[in-house]
Amino acid sequence: MTDIQGWARVWPAAKIEGKPLRRGAWYRIVSAGRSKVVLEVRNTRYALPHDAVEVRRTRPDRFTVVYRPLNAPNPHEGTKKDLGRMYAVCPESGTRIKLFGRPDELLCPVCGHRGEIAWWETG
Repeated sequence: MTDIQGWARVWPAAKIEGKPLRRGAWYRIVSAGRSKVVLEVRNTRYALPHDAVEVRRTRPDRFTVVYRPLNAPNPHEGTKKDLGRMYAVCPESGTRIKLFGRPDELLCPVCGHRGEIAWWETG
């Protein structure tokens, strides 16, 4: 197994085309150079520019809040599930969770992670 060099998520303003990266989700860094970071996403590796990602040494334990731009499609388009313009992302599983009101914490329905919602930082 590769040593974990940290965790990264794509900055909200970064334009990353053709890669299956979820807004607000944290991914394991498998290697990093001067200009690129290599992330592991569902057992596949993707190289991204350093300036396109936020890096943390340890895996975050708080839920990320994602504000979907007005022109952005619903990630669940074509299904009955509607996330709305603002949703949370689980730091463990990457599951998107619709927010009702402004709760302090959430429980992920997929992996069972319970944690604080990081309202002060967005994904």
